[in-house]
Amino acid sequence: MMLSASSSSSISSEDRSGSSSDENSEILDDDGTAFVPYDEELEPVATEEEAAAYTLSVANEEEWELVLQRRFTGELEVGTWCTCSNCSVNIATKKEECICCKEIDRVGEVMENIERAGDCITLHPGFQDVCLNRWVLEVASLNLKTKAGKSYRAIFNQGRKTESEFLRSVSYRQFTRLLWEFTGSSKRHPLPCCAYKAIRTAFLSEDGQYHGFEDDES
Repeated sequence: MMLSASSSSSISSEDRSGSSSDENSEILDDDGTAFVPYDEELEPVATEEEAAAYTLSVANEEEWELVLQRRFTGELEVGTWCTCSNCSVNIATKKEECICCKEIDRVGEVMENIERAGDCITLHPGFQDVCLNRWVLEVASLNLKTKAGKSYRAIFNQGRKTESEFLRSVSYRQFTRLLWEFTGSSKRHPLPCCAYKAIRTAFLSEDGQYHGFEDDES
């Protein structure tokens, strides 16, 4: 039987409508919850300004990493980047430690609050007692745990750290408290080079090997 042009057009239109409806219809999940299938055409696209800002951010980060590496290797002498006069890379363990305290905005805020603006963070009135007093560190360790949930004190008592390693690891956390007023497992702030130097000089390694804050947190 022949179909009229109008009938054919009507059927074609219905087919297209049905197909479109099927493509955009919701799908039921296993628990009966309806959801719309992922459509890559709906993925947000960054604007030119956003793309340019991201590219610049990546470039700046790569450049900063290169600067830190040059500091760590000694290609850039300490005197060219340390302005607190207390930094030294002699016992630095990685490039991330090669930062002067005056390059950390928070240090400036803290020292200004105690009317010691411009001074090195290791000259903070509380630094000696909070970070270098072994008895204070002993007490502070009782409430400290690593990112893995291990007790600092238990690790030391089990003989898995030497006394100097134990005191340094607690001191790193104490410094973070002194500067940032809190410690937490969600975020780790870098310690400046001068702080590492003071802490490691106070609690020397028996074998000359040192670990950074992050390394001691595993």
